[in-house]
Amino acid sequence: MAKISEAAKAECNRMQNKYKNFLAGVESKLTQAEKELLALEDDFQKANKKVELAVLYVQASSFVATICYIAIEHIDVRSDNQLNDGRRYINKAIMLLEEVFGNYTDDSLSMNEEMHEYFKDKLSDEWRYKFICSFGYIIDYLKYCYGENSKWLQNFIEIEARFAVIAKNIIDFKSYIKELSPEVAGYKFRVKLMELVKKLLEESAEEYRTKYELQDKRIDDMKMALNIVACLRRIHIYLNEVEESEEKKKMYDLWKKKLDADIKKMK
Repeated sequence: MAKISEAAKAECNRMQNKYKNFLAGVESKLTQAEKELLALEDDFQKANKKVELAVLYVQASSFVATICYIAIEHIDVRSDNQLNDGRRYINKAIMLLEEVFGNYTDDSLSMNEEMHEYFKDKLSDEWRYKFICSFGYIIDYLKYCYGENSKWLQNFIEIEARFAVIAKNIIDFKSYIKELSPEVAGYKFRVKLMELVKKLLEESAEEYRTKYELQDKRIDDMKMALNIVACLRRIHIYLNEVEESEEKKKMYDLWKKKLDADIKKMK
C-alpha cells in the first residue's frame, strides 16, 4: 500500500468532519426520539414515532457511508467498523418499519388495514415513493463502500429482501385499485412505487435463488426465494397482469420442482 501523504490525510479529515458533525446531530435526535418512544402508550403514536426514528436511522447511515466513502477516495482506507455502524443503522430502520407495516410475504396483500388507515393522511404517496428510493440508494451506497470482496456482502441479500418486503407493505393495497386514476392526488407516485416494488421483489428472489445454487444449498434460501415469487405473483394477480402472473407461476413451479429434487438427493 502506497504511503499516504499528510496533505491527503488532512484533506480527508477536513471533508469528513463536516459529515461527522451531521452524524452527531442525527444521533442526538435519535437518542431523544428513542426516549420519547418509550414514554408512549398509544399504538398508533408509537407507530408514528417508529417511522420518524426509521427516517433518522437512514439519515445516520447515509452520513456514515459518506464518511467512509471520503476515506476510500482520498486515502484508500476502508473501515469495516464504521461501515458496520452504517449497516447496524439500516437494520434498525428496517426493524422499526417491520414493526409498523409488517414483515410478511405470504399473507394477504391487505394486511395491517388499521395502520394504513392511520397513516393515510400522514404519509403521502410522494413521501412513500421518495423515502423508499432514498432508502434503497443508501443501501446501495453502503454496499459500494464495503467493496466487492467484503465478507459482509452476503448479509445484504437478507437486508435487501427485508427492504423489498417493507416497500411492498408500505403500499395500501386495499385502496390502491380504487385510487388508480390520474385524477386522484398522488397517482404518479403510487404507480411508480408499485413498479419499484415489483422490481425489488424480483431482484430479491433471484438473489436468494443464486445464493442457494452457488453456496451450500440451504433449503431456507430457496424457500425464501419461493415465498417472494409467490408474493410477486399475488401482486400481478391483484393488478390483473395475467401474463406476468402466469410467468411467475411457471417460475415458482420450476424452482419448487428443483428444490424438491434436491431435497430427495439430500436424504
